[in-house]
Amino acid sequence: MPSEVDLIPIVSEPVLHYPAEKALIASDLHFGIESEMLRSGIWVPNRSQKRTERMLKIIKNTDAKSLILLGDVKHKVPFSSFQERKDLDAFFSEVCNFVDVSIVPGNHDGGLQDLAPSQVNFYPSEGFILGGVGMHHGHAWPSKDLMECDVLIMGHNHPVLTFRDRVGKLQKEPCWVRAPMISHKRYDNIPNTLIILPAFAELAGRAINKSPLSGLGPLIKNGLVDLEKARIESLEGLDFGELKYLTDLKL
Repeated sequence: MPSEVDLIPIVSEPVLHYPAEKALIASDLHFGIESEMLRSGIWVPNRSQKRTERMLKIIKNTDAKSLILLGDVKHKVPFSSFQERKDLDAFFSEVCNFVDVSIVPGNHDGGLQDLAPSQVNFYPSEGFILGGVGMHHGHAWPSKDLMECDVLIMGHNHPVLTFRDRVGKLQKEPCWVRAPMISHKRYDNIPNTLIILPAFAELAGRAINKSPLSGLGPLIKNGLVDLEKARIESLEGLDFGELKYLTDLKL
């Protein structure tokens, strides 16, 4: 049975490396987010090409054979923008030359299957198991089979650690969340550990340490995740300790 130590975070990137399966795992790419921000009156440069280049660099550096995307590959709901269609076509055209791509759709991924090449594999929103590790996006209940795994991975929450520096400026750092899980009447068994992926999209982030502690998705909202005892780790590998000691943090 694989453990969380078999899943290696890529330094400075929100991607997990699963060497035993020659796989990379990422979530929440949110292609098209820039055009939706523009509709709200906020202009930011389109970062889709840099996002694609980052992923290609990680693929080449790890010699991975597969890329698993745990949802919210696109941003606009329920339809797709012109920017999304263009950027996703460029992304898939590049990465599919190097790896097999599999997707567990998230709540932003309506119509994504029509935009992806035929060789991209799609799993149900309840998730799937790879080498004994359960994987899903997080907006839907995972299947009972996933809850039999020792480790469960999800995205959806875009966790960032927020804190006030000495001059009062709010700082945000994307972070990994590793939380113990709590039994629930819905499932006969539960994983020992839930790993929540930081968003791959640079503009996506939600404060994980804001009091009172909360999160997105049925597992967190229904009390199956012990957020207080969750360990928080930076993308550079710094262990900040348990989340209960990090609420409304000031340095």
